[in-house]
Amino acid sequence: KFAVQKSMSILRVLQPVLSHRLRHGVLAPRGQQVAALRTTSSRFAGTFLHHDTPENAEDTPFEFDEESEKEIAFTLSKYPDTLQGKQSAIMPMLWIVQQQLDKAHSAIKWKKADPGAMDWPKSQGGGGWVPLAAMHKIADRLGCSHMDVYEVSTFFTMYNRDKKGSFHIQLCATTPCMVCGAYDIMHTIEAHLGIKAGETSQDGLFTLTEVECLGACVNAPMIQVNDMFFENLTPETTVKLLDDLKEGREVIVGPQNGLKHSEGPLGRTSLLEPPRGPYCRDLSA
Repeated sequence: KFAVQKSMSILRVLQPVLSHRLRHGVLAPRGQQVAALRTTSSRFAGTFLHHDTPENAEDTPFEFDEESEKEIAFTLSKYPDTLQGKQSAIMPMLWIVQQQLDKAHSAIKWKKADPGAMDWPKSQGGGGWVPLAAMHKIADRLGCSHMDVYEVSTFFTMYNRDKKGSFHIQLCATTPCMVCGAYDIMHTIEAHLGIKAGETSQDGLFTLTEVECLGACVNAPMIQVNDMFFENLTPETTVKLLDDLKEGREVIVGPQNGLKHSEGPLGRTSLLEPPRGPYCRDLSA
C-alpha cells in the first residue's frame, strides 16, 4: 500500500512537467522539438513519431486542389460553425487529403470480374497518404492546434502518414486468410518484388503492408491494391497480377479464379428468386 501511494505521489509531481514537455515539444518550431520528442530511439518509438524526409516535412509545399476544396466545403456544411463543430471535420479532411494524393488510381487499367459490380471512378484513398504539411493546413483551416490533428492521424491506421508506392498492397493476414495461405502470398510478393512487409520497392511502384481483416474472408486469401480487392489468390496469380500492374496491363478486380461473387462449386443454392419483402422504405423521400 505504501509503495502504491508513493508511486502515485511521484506521478502527480511529474505529470505537469511531462505534459508541458510533450505539448510544447510537438508544437514548438522545428529545431526545438528534438529534446522533447526524441527521448526514445526511433527503433522503439513506433509509428506515432514523425521523422522529416525531403518530401514530408513541415515546410514541404502542399495545397488543396479544386476537387478537394469542393469536398471540404461540403464536409464543413455538415457541422456547426464553432471550434468544436469544425473539429468534427478533422477525420474527413484527412481522408480528403489521402484521396487527393492517390495518384495511381486513375492510371490503373481494370475491369470487374462481375459486370454488375459497383463502379468507383474516384480514388477512395487507399493508395494516398497524409503529409505533415497537409495536417498543418487542416489545423489552420479548422482553427485548431496541430496536436488536435496529430492525435487523430496517429490513432487510426487507415491514415498513411508516409508516402507509399504507386501500388499500395495491403495483405490481409487475419485468421481466415492466414489458414487459406495468406503468408504464402506474402512470401511470394516479398520474393518477387525484393521487399519485406512495411517496405517500398526501389522503383517506387509497390509498398507492401500487412493488415487486419479486410472483410473478404469467404474469398481468402486476398489483397487490396489501393482501393481494389483481388481475391482467391494463388502464388501464380499473384505474380501475374504484380507484373500486369507494373506493365500497365489490364487487371481483373475481384476473384482471380473465375469465381462469381463467393458462390461455391454448386453455384447459387439460396435466394433463387427476388425477395418478396418487406423492403426498406424509400430513403430518398
